[in-house]
Amino acid sequence: MKRIPSFLPRVLLKETSLDEEIVRFFFSRYQLVVANDDDEKEVSFKTRHKVYCEEMKFEQTTASSLEIDQYDDRAINCYIKHLPTGECAGTIRLVLPKEEDGSLPLEEKFSDAFSSSSLLPSSLTSEGVCEISRLAVPREFRVRQFKSKVFPRKKLNKIKQSKNLDFNLEHFPYLSIALYLMATSVCLHLNMSHAYVLMEPKLARRMRAFGIHFNEVGEAISFKGKRVPYRLSPLDFVNDLSKTLKRFQREVHDTMQPSLQKMSLGMSMLDNKVDYANIDYNSAVFQRVGDSKVSRAA
Repeated sequence: MKRIPSFLPRVLLKETSLDEEIVRFFFSRYQLVVANDDDEKEVSFKTRHKVYCEEMKFEQTTASSLEIDQYDDRAINCYIKHLPTGECAGTIRLVLPKEEDGSLPLEEKFSDAFSSSSLLPSSLTSEGVCEISRLAVPREFRVRQFKSKVFPRKKLNKIKQSKNLDFNLEHFPYLSIALYLMATSVCLHLNMSHAYVLMEPKLARRMRAFGIHFNEVGEAISFKGKRVPYRLSPLDFVNDLSKTLKRFQREVHDTMQPSLQKMSLGMSMLDNKVDYANIDYNSAVFQRVGDSKVSRAA
């Protein structure tokens, strides 16, 4: 048969095409990197310096042009490489708890902001917790992601008319989204039950449009602007993700596997209550049948 059967739902065809186009667009231009060696970590540190020290003026510039703090000796850094130029298009990190007391930076600095002591990271260390921080996208790539259109204007107009589109493709921060997807895949790899993040409320609201739900666990504080402590469950994250982005998440998840399997964690980064090094990654893998289900070994 040369033509697609008429009974095949057109909506399904459009949705599948949209999912695949987002994946094709992104991975034809970008590569995902888990910083497993010193050279790769330096890429993240340089990008953080560029954004946090030079552009945002949040931190002091350094002679080395590297932005490093006391939490990096127990952190996992990831970044996105722009294939045409080789430049870093964005970076993010996960900080693991202190071995002695299970605390994370958020708790060490802003414990009073939490609504209840039961919400503190140290109260959940035995279940596996981490903190997502230092998301940094350089200015030129922040501009690029809003100028670069996933679809040509004519096709985009047709897509916008579809009642099944669950977010605005015209304002799609694909780099920021990809960084959070990368962080979530690392969380799943380490079998983390919760990830904490300190962020602007307006960014949390914006992420919600894509099915990324950060749950407030405390009051707003003044820290380089208005910030609120949030928490998310990696498993709920992938279940609640916008339907249109589930394919993108699976592709990010699968692409990161070789690097995650090679990822070595120094003993100083390990909480002795959770044997991260011997986690069976398949206990948190996406199920190919049924986008909305993620299994986890008991």
